[in-house]
Amino acid sequence: MWTRGELKEWAKAALHRNYWKIVLVSALLLVLGCGAGGFSFHATFNSGSRGSTGQWTEDQEQLMGQGERMAKNMISMSSSRGGENGLFENMMIGMVVVVIFLVIFVVVFAVVMCIDIFLINPLSVGGSRFMVKSVVDVAQVKEITYGFDHSYKNMVKVLFFRDLYIFLWALLFIIPGIVKMYQYCLVPYILTEYPDMEYKAVLRMSRDMMEGNKWKTFVLGLSFILWDFLGALTFGIVEILYVQPYRQLTYAALYCKLRNIPVLNPARPSVYDGNWGNNYENRQQ
Repeated sequence: MWTRGELKEWAKAALHRNYWKIVLVSALLLVLGCGAGGFSFHATFNSGSRGSTGQWTEDQEQLMGQGERMAKNMISMSSSRGGENGLFENMMIGMVVVVIFLVIFVVVFAVVMCIDIFLINPLSVGGSRFMVKSVVDVAQVKEITYGFDHSYKNMVKVLFFRDLYIFLWALLFIIPGIVKMYQYCLVPYILTEYPDMEYKAVLRMSRDMMEGNKWKTFVLGLSFILWDFLGALTFGIVEILYVQPYRQLTYAALYCKLRNIPVLNPARPSVYDGNWGNNYENRQQ
């Protein structure tokens, strides 16, 4: 059993121990659009329309603007020529413009998806590892590269199937996709310990760990709403300097609690009743 208060105590203690490094990593993950942990599903639902970062949206708008100007020039040239074939030529030009827009969209979408699959998802694993180690003790910034140094191909595969399953379930009136999102939210954390684990086993482990915890985790997320309002009122300053790191550490603490990983807590000694914690520490070395 776990409580929100307990997890947030651990998160606050971790933030106090290693504040600036945690803020730096959290801000980096936020800018890249890959929040630590299993709650970074922006790619699954939004990549096709706006990309992983604002930069891709601007590039798409520029490409669309060029296509629009090209279409206007072609129509203008056709109108100036006149003749009986003007209508037919305009129709052909319209079809060409549609094809150009579709090609631009497909290219941009493919580039964004590749960035998300091969860069953002592995970074989310590194971010998860950093946050978990920050809760347990003190982490180093270099932990965020973990996804690229340990079984990179397998991590890409596992996270791809996670996002694919969530997306397919989301097609069934959204709600099933949200349920799956919470079932698989621990996948990045599991990969920090078992980077070689087969994707079906990782998904099953996350699903089993979240059994009976999905609703409580949903409520845990809601408990940050007032903090988000404060972040908005301060134009994102509080969000970057406190709320986002606090939230990410809290989810990392949830994983530690569910896996029975001993947590360094200055308020009281850690409680440990198994061998998992020792195994975990050995795997991190």
